[in-house]
Amino acid sequence: MTSSATSSRTQSEQSDPGRRWTPVRLAGAGLGAVYLLVGVVGFVLTGVSEWSMHNHATILLFQINPVHNVAHLGLGGALLVGALLGTEAARSVDRLVGVVFLLLGLVGPFVMGGHMDPIALNSPDHALHLGTAAVLLGVVWATRTRQRA
Repeated sequence: MTSSATSSRTQSEQSDPGRRWTPVRLAGAGLGAVYLLVGVVGFVLTGVSEWSMHNHATILLFQINPVHNVAHLGLGGALLVGALLGTEAARSVDRLVGVVFLLLGLVGPFVMGGHMDPIALNSPDHALHLGTAAVLLGVVWATRTRQRA
């Protein structure tokens, strides 16, 4: 790459920071793509019947059912769209989805297997939800900007 091309790219990124792939955008895009893929594979395995049945199917150690697949598609899609819209959108979506996963990780063990568990949670899910929350909220926190008084 020539120095003028590099200089031009740097200037365009500085004038439009939404075009740069910042850590919050990369985290949202990466996790969003993974959750979307898991949702699609989940529907291949479960089909679209018996929506909230427990022990419907598994991907590795994780129980899934069609409701769980819809959740994966929705949360993954939100993360990916946020990342594609720019840094501030990604930051907001990462924060929101991170809080959702944190709540799922904390509340999940108490509702697992009961009538308040339509998404067929199991123990590995809780660890994955807490890990996803840690990544999303960690990157939002680590890249925050300080407000000047």
